[in-house]
Amino acid sequence: MINILFEYPQLNCGGTEVVMYNLAKFFDSSQYHVDILVRKQGNNEEIFRKIGCSIYLIPFTSKEQYKLDLMTFFNSYHYDVVHTHMHSDMGLVMECASKAGILVRVAHSHNARLDIPHLFWPVQIFRNWCVENYANLFFACSHIAAKWMFPRHRNSVYVIYNAIDLDDFKFDVAVRKQKRKELGVTDKTKVIINVGRCTDQKNHSFILDRAKELKNEDILFVIIGDGPLFKSLSKRIEDEYISNVHMMGKRFDVSQWLCAADVFIFPSIYEGLGIVAIEAQACRLRVLSTNTIPIEADMQMGSLNG
Repeated sequence: MINILFEYPQLNCGGTEVVMYNLAKFFDSSQYHVDILVRKQGNNEEIFRKIGCSIYLIPFTSKEQYKLDLMTFFNSYHYDVVHTHMHSDMGLVMECASKAGILVRVAHSHNARLDIPHLFWPVQIFRNWCVENYANLFFACSHIAAKWMFPRHRNSVYVIYNAIDLDDFKFDVAVRKQKRKELGVTDKTKVIINVGRCTDQKNHSFILDRAKELKNEDILFVIIGDGPLFKSLSKRIEDEYISNVHMMGKRFDVSQWLCAADVFIFPSIYEGLGIVAIEAQACRLRVLSTNTIPIEADMQMGSLNG
């Protein structure tokens, strides 16, 4: 049995958590076992426990204390593989795993900050020196994510595209009717949906701008996701009377709401891959995206537009 430890700050409903869940779920349980180390309790931990993962918590108070706690943990629980999915402090985790004698140390890039000018990419090379010196396997969700996170090792990175369970995203006519009824829309109403954490990266202000322009059309914009900008976005909707936007907050039934929609809008400023676009395409949705979405997110269904 090969024992694997995933490391990530918190288990909520983001794209990285989805990737981690799918990896753990579809590993051969007779050969591999996955546990997870987090820094804070999250609201989506139970799904991991149901597939057999133990979840360990080490709070982060300072780098020095976290390093000591990591060393104690690694020396107490003997893992064959440490696989970090967290960009910040990735080098610290890889360094501790190396010093604890863990033979396989995986650093996994899930994003690519294309909003940062290439002029500043040398800073990224310097920041990732520790990662690239202590990790011995490098994974990324796209070629641009590999180049951004592991510039010195980009030719030896394994690009592993984020996969989804297709059974979870099958289009269902009955579900579509029910969810559209809950939204209070007619068959003629065009529902345009976005799924993403409310942060600057996801560019929800762009959606609100388009909604204002189309306020006289039979169109409803649906935004699923929580995050630091949720309150300010909701306030803007209220202050500017943007009545054709429905902020749904955090949901655990995203696939059902995808069935209700007609178009998936994806205006992110940057993405590592964009797993929600893949989920949308699996649910037969057309995807309208910015040109910052990696080309690997296009499932060649004629549905991802730059």
